[in-house]
Amino acid sequence: MAKKKKKKILKHQTEYRYNEEDEKTIFEEILGFVGTFLICSVVIILVTSLIIKPNVVSGRSMYPALQTDDRGFSNVLALATEGVERGDIVTANMVNEEDGKTYSVVKRVIGLPGETIECRDEKVCINGKELDESQYLDESFAKEWYNTNGYFNDSFGPVTLKEDEYFLMGDNRPISMDSRETGPVKKEDILAKDFMVLFPFSRFGYHD
Repeated sequence: MAKKKKKKILKHQTEYRYNEEDEKTIFEEILGFVGTFLICSVVIILVTSLIIKPNVVSGRSMYPALQTDDRGFSNVLALATEGVERGDIVTANMVNEEDGKTYSVVKRVIGLPGETIECRDEKVCINGKELDESQYLDESFAKEWYNTNGYFNDSFGPVTLKEDEYFLMGDNRPISMDSRETGPVKKEDILAKDFMVLFPFSRFGYHD
């Protein structure tokens, strides 16, 4: 009778030992993550402070050019390279006289440093001469509002601007709170110019 072969059972033992190389690897991964995070943060800060500024339109003061909840960015680089010109859409810090707080607003530049600006009989005048606003104001919208309410541009001024002051107004003149109420803004309070609408997609476009 043949003898049955005995099966040899091998016992495998797994040893868990402290491994200095593993610790270095984990430390390097953490260090790499922190480094990547810091680099991304610096890039974001540089981009938003030197190139573009994320922006959201709040309210209807720039209607119909810009509308409530238009989202996108304003151009910081263009402000630095091109400066501020009449008709520019700008993002600026403006103080609300009602609560004394400073808000970031989107308005249009109407008056430049050293100029005297006023509005009489629905006409905005610069240094006594009527200003042509047809390039940026929606004439059909202004006419419709005037025919319905009897006015579009409230009279104000004259206001003489200092050498570092700008007069800002919204395109939707009847409802815009701007330099007519809060006064001129200084060059240092203008943060960016133009507006690139990214969302909603149906309104995608660049406004300057």
